[in-house]
Amino acid sequence: MAKIKIKAKDIPGVIFIERNMHDDAVVISGSLSVESVSGGLNACIAQELETAARLVSESGGIIGHIKAAVSTSGMSMISVTEEKAMVKESPFSSVRITMTVIVFLIEPEVAEDITRKALAAIRRKSGGE
Repeated sequence: MAKIKIKAKDIPGVIFIERNMHDDAVVISGSLSVESVSGGLNACIAQELETAARLVSESGGIIGHIKAAVSTSGMSMISVTEEKAMVKESPFSSVRITMTVIVFLIEPEVAEDITRKALAAIRRKSGGE
């Protein structure tokens, strides 16, 4: 029997954060998977990245780069019961957001907290909580 391995970063709704230092930069990688019906998720993510940038600046940090990659997958069911195929689209889509924050002159814990708050706001606004 095959064992199924689930990583924390693959569980829907769980925010996964990794923190590293690279030269003088604090590098935070965060990820979140949600089920979403919101068509405005990208706008929400953009807004939270802007909020994160503002918080970094207000904390005295310098932004190297703040970005998010968004991967979306949906599901369609196609079936035939007589002769004509019927197609039904799921109203939900699975969305995986991967966020990278590269900042300077800020405490690593502060940068991590800002990243976590951004992902938590995205989760809340997407209905993932």
